[in-house]
Amino acid sequence: MVCFSLLVVLSILWLNSQALNQKTAALERRLSQLSTPSCTVRDPWPANLTKQFPLTTAGGPRSFYVHLPANFDTSQYYPIVVFFPGKGASAGTGQAMSGLDSLPAITIYPEPTVGKDGALAWQGAPYSSGADDVQFVSDLLDKVEGQLCVQRTHVYAVGMSNGGGMVSLLSCHLSDRFAAYGIVAGALYYPDGGCKPSRPTPLINIHGDNDLVVPYFGSSIRNLPAIDNWVADRAHSNGCAPAPTTEYTNVTTTVTTWQNCQDKATVQNVRLRDAGHLWAIDAPMTLWQFLSQHSL
Repeated sequence: MVCFSLLVVLSILWLNSQALNQKTAALERRLSQLSTPSCTVRDPWPANLTKQFPLTTAGGPRSFYVHLPANFDTSQYYPIVVFFPGKGASAGTGQAMSGLDSLPAITIYPEPTVGKDGALAWQGAPYSSGADDVQFVSDLLDKVEGQLCVQRTHVYAVGMSNGGGMVSLLSCHLSDRFAAYGIVAGALYYPDGGCKPSRPTPLINIHGDNDLVVPYFGSSIRNLPAIDNWVADRAHSNGCAPAPTTEYTNVTTTVTTWQNCQDKATVQNVRLRDAGHLWAIDAPMTLWQFLSQHSL
C-alpha cells in the first residue's frame, strides 16, 4: 500500500514537471516571438550580389548600392555597414577597394556628389558640394530598413579619407542611428557648431603616420587636427578614463585604447608606422572586430 502511494506521488510529480516544462517552453517561444519579430524581405535578389537603388532626398535625386552577404537568408536579420570612399571615388570604386563585402553583414555604398572643384566629395569638407549628405544617409537607412531584415541596433559607418570625415560628421549628427564608427586615413574637419552627439559614440581610427595627403600630425594651413589630439578629444567626450592603454601589436602598429567610457563607448586609435595614405589590406577585419562589439 505504501509502495502504491509512493508511486502515485511520484507519478503526480512527474506529470507536474512535464506540464511545467511545457509551459516554460511555450513562454520561451512567446518571448522569442516578441523579441525577434517576423521579417519579410521585399524583392530579394541573390546572395553575394549588389543592387542599385534610387532615392529622392534633400537636394534632389541620389542613389546607393546594397550588397547582400554570402549565404544570405531572407528569414534572418543582418547588421549593416555603410561605407564612404575618399575624395574623387565613386560608390563602385569604394566597393571594389574596401573589401567590406567579405563581412557577415549587408554593406551599403552611397554615391557622393560632385564637389566645388569637380571631384566627388562628402559633406563637411571645404570642397564639398553643399549637399545634405547627413539627411541622405538617414533617408537611405529608412529605405533599407523598410526592405531588408536589418538589425537596427547593429548599424555601422566606415569611411576613408574624405569619407572618414563624413563618418566623423555622422557620429556628431546621427549617433542615434549608428552603433559605432570606423575611420581610415580620415580628413577630420571640425564641424560648424562643434560635435554634439546625443550619446557616447564608440569609434576606431586607423591612420598612417607618414600620410602626406592627410598628415598624421595635422595641418594648420588646411585646418586639419593632429590625429592623436582628435582621438583623445573624442575619448574625453565619451567620458573615458583619461589614461589609455597602449599595445605594440608588431613593429609597425601601435594600438591605443581608451576604456571605462560612458555606455562602454570605447575609443581606439591604430597608428601605422611609416604608412602613407592607404586602406590597409587587413582593415576590414580590424574594423569589424571593433565595430561588431557595439550595439545601440
